[in-house]
Amino acid sequence: MTEKSYPAVETLLPHRPPMLLVERILSVGEKTGLALAQIPADHLFLRKDNTLSPEVYCELIAQGFGACEAWRRVQKGLTIDGGGFLASLRDVTVLAPAYVGDELTIHTEKVEECFDTHIVFGEVFCKEKKLAQATIYIYMWKNEDVKTL
Repeated sequence: MTEKSYPAVETLLPHRPPMLLVERILSVGEKTGLALAQIPADHLFLRKDNTLSPEVYCELIAQGFGACEAWRRVQKGLTIDGGGFLASLRDVTVLAPAYVGDELTIHTEKVEECFDTHIVFGEVFCKEKKLAQATIYIYMWKNEDVKTL
């Protein structure tokens, strides 16, 4: 079985290091997505005890969703210009820390779309262990123009 190839996250999100936290897309469904992030020793949001600052989980969920949503738009021939931004958080639960060297998978699901806001439920895992979950509200582009090259 061959793994599906997705474009580099840098081509889908406006973020650049050190704020680009998601490394790659693993899978994209109609409303779901799976992305990967690693915690290097020089991570921007690393605390003195070598754990990731807990508030970063929400940004990981937002970037994971953003990359997958951008890819869905590209597949439809739509522009990704403008992007989106994290507007609000709800029901944030941090269950365990992430450490230097951890490989994190970010699961996202678009629950609802209301006007220009996507309501997304996301979870962050390290291997099989759930580290955090949250419902996030992302204000995103509604530009339905066909992407021009």
